[in-house]
Amino acid sequence: MKSYVAPYYVVLFACLLIVVGDLRFLISPIGYWIAWGAVVAIGCFFTGCMHYRRINIELFIYLVGFFLVFVSFVLSGVVNDSNYTLYQGVKILCVAVMFVCIFMNAENFTARRMYVISAICIGAGLFFFLLSKYFLRDLYVVFGDGRQGSVFAYPGVLWKTSVFFVGFIIAGMMFGGENKLLSLLALVGALYLLIMDSSRTGFLMLAMVVFMYVILYSRISPKTIFFVLLVLSICGIGLFLLHISGGLILSQSNEPLVLNRLAAGDPTRAQMLVDGVLHAEQCIPLGCGFGTATTLVHGEPMVVHNAYLSALGDIGILGFTGMTILMFSPIVFFLKRFRGFRLSDDKSIMTIAYAVAAFGGAAGYAFLMMLHPFSTELSEWGIWIIMVSILSSLMRRMAECNSEEKVDI
Repeated sequence: MKSYVAPYYVVLFACLLIVVGDLRFLISPIGYWIAWGAVVAIGCFFTGCMHYRRINIELFIYLVGFFLVFVSFVLSGVVNDSNYTLYQGVKILCVAVMFVCIFMNAENFTARRMYVISAICIGAGLFFFLLSKYFLRDLYVVFGDGRQGSVFAYPGVLWKTSVFFVGFIIAGMMFGGENKLLSLLALVGALYLLIMDSSRTGFLMLAMVVFMYVILYSRISPKTIFFVLLVLSICGIGLFLLHISGGLILSQSNEPLVLNRLAAGDPTRAQMLVDGVLHAEQCIPLGCGFGTATTLVHGEPMVVHNAYLSALGDIGILGFTGMTILMFSPIVFFLKRFRGFRLSDDKSIMTIAYAVAAFGGAAGYAFLMMLHPFSTELSEWGIWIIMVSILSSLMRRMAECNSEEKVDI
């Protein structure tokens, strides 16, 4: 029987590199890329990725997305005579190679392995943060508004460890029969990190994850869940646009930092959206070069915090198309599979619970790209790589569950 020990450690170390994503400032960006490269190389060596011949439809579509993004970088770099844009295109090509390796390593991944990995990652994130805050104070980072982090995960990054892995902990505790005490400790640790970071995005995404499990626990039909999620998504986008425009005003008196940040609104992001649209209009069809979509913040240029607008203005229509394929294909694949899934026994419930966690991570990342800059860094793309790879593996297990049910009938 084929051993899945090597793929487990490949995914584990890739996840740990995400947890300490800002480590690249200590060991240099090149050092961080080398660490990822070592994990991928080991994964290919032990799992035979280089001899892999079967490419399913999901992987093919992801590769098409990466191809369009890479080609758009090349075209934009050549048209704008920008070596920097060409260099970023090479990085995206490397990201694609690493994605393929992780995707193949996660092909037969079990749900419980992701529970264990998530518990380890939350524990590691908590360890590095507490180590920096109370012992190695030189590594501790606190912003002027009170947000906390460390050189391993800066404020604005620290929350990702909590939100992107906590879904697997909830799935294991509620549906997988995992140790309740360990799960509770992991949940408390994740919530603590999120509070320390006080990320508005993080709290919104956590609320989405919790809601998904509440309706799943109630065993509502998949079609009803799909409809509810659609309505909530529309309402959420509307509230977000109202909030950043300053139209949603909340009380700011003696409340937790994240509530004060929500109350303050975000007119800067609203201006970024306006500037991003104007920049895209000027730079269509091939873009003006990577990093050119900027807005003035306190008199200094800052890249637009919307990856889709940035892609459209920086690398053109092809790049925007490729980016859209990469971000939303996992959502389409899951919802298509989910609509026909039958919640009939404990095995199917557990399978869908873990798949929902991975789906929440993939969908959350697509949502995150509406609020964050377009990046070519593995500390950012690594989250997408892990969540999409695990989601694809769990969707195959969903198909197996449905097949078994049909045979029994």
